[in-house]
Amino acid sequence: MNSKLMQSGEKYYQLIPAKVFYRLDSIEDSLKPEIKGFCPDNLKEVLSIISCHVQKSDGTATLKMEYIKKLVPQGDKYLKGLIDLKIVIRSGNAIKGQTSYKYSFTPEYLSKYISIPLKNAKLMRRIQLAQESFRKEASKSVRNHSEQTKYLRQLTIDEDYRLFLESNYSIKTEQYNDIEASAKRIINRDIFYSVDKTSGRFHSNITNMAKGLRPFLRVKGEPLVNIDIKNSQPYLSTLILTSPSKVSFLTENPAFAMLLQSLKVSLSQDVKNYISLVISGRLYECLMQEFAREGLELTRDETKRQVLRVLFARNRLPKDEANRKARQIFTNRFPTVHRIFSKVRGRESGDKFHNFKRFAILLQRIESYLMLDVILKRIYKELSGVIAITIHDSVMTGILTNNVEAVRKIMTEELTFFVGFQPKIKIEENIEEKEENKKIKGKGEGEEINTNQYDATTFVSFN
Repeated sequence: MNSKLMQSGEKYYQLIPAKVFYRLDSIEDSLKPEIKGFCPDNLKEVLSIISCHVQKSDGTATLKMEYIKKLVPQGDKYLKGLIDLKIVIRSGNAIKGQTSYKYSFTPEYLSKYISIPLKNAKLMRRIQLAQESFRKEASKSVRNHSEQTKYLRQLTIDEDYRLFLESNYSIKTEQYNDIEASAKRIINRDIFYSVDKTSGRFHSNITNMAKGLRPFLRVKGEPLVNIDIKNSQPYLSTLILTSPSKVSFLTENPAFAMLLQSLKVSLSQDVKNYISLVISGRLYECLMQEFAREGLELTRDETKRQVLRVLFARNRLPKDEANRKARQIFTNRFPTVHRIFSKVRGRESGDKFHNFKRFAILLQRIESYLMLDVILKRIYKELSGVIAITIHDSVMTGILTNNVEAVRKIMTEELTFFVGFQPKIKIEENIEEKEENKKIKGKGEGEEINTNQYDATTFVSFN
């Protein structure tokens, strides 16, 4: 079906917030006089597009108007009508070729999604043709990753995900909607992929997907398992402390490349301690204890978030008291590390390749280079026919074909050769149970921090 039009009997679903769904009749009555040739299915599809694209990070969907109009006839008019009725909010700015408006449902209409089948064959055909054209356009940015995109186009999801969803998230609207949207995009064959021009990261349906949904993914009917680099960003940061010139080719800015080539590093005791903790996978546990001794009681996930903020935020002291305290503790514990990383982060001004964001971008470029250009290519070359799909710092592969250990071996060998230290590689177990065991108590209970959802500049915006 991936290269063909939707066949008879195949299903397509629309997701509508419940509070909107139960008022559809009055909404339709309001919009019919405003839109010539009004079609209820078109209205619901515009609502569904927003539902399926809402991001956990800010609760909005960034959408180009051309995208909406290609999927839905007169999609712009339906969207304008929803905004005028105060069902949808438009925010942000639209600059052609740079940024697009963001859309979200107003607080009055925020609610769990209801899934309804679309039976309009004409609209389904239009959607399928549009999705094919989007993938064709996206293929230009992923020309060197045809093997990965081949497996993504064969991606399906086991229907048992519904039982997991209802059992674990029935009263957690945000998480419920996020998982339902991810699942329905795959069921609807809305398979997307692209390579980020800034970080070089490969993005697809599974890169921002909730971990609890991964056990239900299938490629050619085969379940998948995730093989992950533990503490990947701190692990890759050790290169800056040992061989910064080695990664200078991965930055676009000549001045930054020169800095990396000329950066003098000294293996002082605190540098050795930092590296030892990182490669043993104990950095977050150590700092969690340090934080606790100074009165900063945090869970491991909260500690991880604070450490990433310390590593990637601008050099000036943050306004947030907890992060200011975390940074001071980190600086006292690892003064040389802090000094070197501060130099690499650079100044406040300039674009993202000149200012403090460049450190986060550099580490993600190192990660992308190793995962996409080194590890994945070797997997495809040596393990012919093996399923391998990246989630930034991890690889998902098939369980039944028995190549899990072979994939882990390749990852370990290539990372050790390039970084100079053997990484900690973990194979994810029963993720549904793990999620339940890793709930964060108090505010945001039940939400797991997933650093893969953040791009190269997320951790620089907390100050």
